[in-house]
Amino acid sequence: MKKTSFLKKLTAMAATLAMTCVMAVGAFAAEPTVDYKLDSASIHVGETWTMEVPAGNIYDWNLSSEYIAFGPSMADKEGVLKQVGYETANGVSTITYEAMMPGTCTVTLTDRSFAKVAEATVTVTDGSATPDTPSVDTPSTDNKAAETSAAAAVSTAPVDTRTAQQREIDEAKANGTWGIEYTTCQKCGYHNWTRKGNVYVCDTCGNETTTVVSANGVKGYVGNGAIAPIANKSAAPETRYATAKQAQDAADAREAAYAAAVVAFQKQIAANEAAYLAAIAK
Repeated sequence: MKKTSFLKKLTAMAATLAMTCVMAVGAFAAEPTVDYKLDSASIHVGETWTMEVPAGNIYDWNLSSEYIAFGPSMADKEGVLKQVGYETANGVSTITYEAMMPGTCTVTLTDRSFAKVAEATVTVTDGSATPDTPSVDTPSTDNKAAETSAAAAVSTAPVDTRTAQQREIDEAKANGTWGIEYTTCQKCGYHNWTRKGNVYVCDTCGNETTTVVSANGVKGYVGNGAIAPIANKSAAPETRYATAKQAQDAADAREAAYAAAVVAFQKQIAANEAAYLAAIAK
């Protein structure tokens, strides 16, 4: 009897253990096995680039841009790339960025301890997509070498990634017309000025000039480009005395004149007060 009871308990325990194993296998089978997707690419302004990471804040990432036409490296805000989409489905987060301006953007993927996991570089160029290659008839044996050389030259031609504004600036510098409407500072090369008194002062280095070529870049422009110098006021001639007594007599005379003026002023005040009192007594 005891043996039968023990076998029943053993059978129940085995069934429970089997059920637990099946549930565990099912749970492990449901865990996603998604890894990140971070690929370098070359795209044009207006096109998009995407990256994928597992959902659940396993990774972090940051962007750093190099602007082709707008200066040094800086933290990416809405420059070369701008985030335009973020979707999560089936345990995967897909982040979409749009190319805003020519340049390169380095995307660095890190774990939660800020250790670099992977890195990709997105290069953005200005212009439309590369045009379709025109169809070419099968070359003959005689001119095959010449056509192959021409095709190689076309494929290796450099791509102009400058913006229209940068191309205009470069052309103006090449033909000598760049900045001709501005007054360039001879010390620092900049052309922003502010009028202070009878001079224009360079906003960058403090250099001064009295003449500018136009109002462009000038605060307080006078109208004809030149400021007439302000003449120094002539100082009052200094009075000199032959002797110390003459100087003292002159000082005494000035003091007496001042005292007389004070007495006269006090008399005028007294007269005004008397007249006022008489007027209000009526």
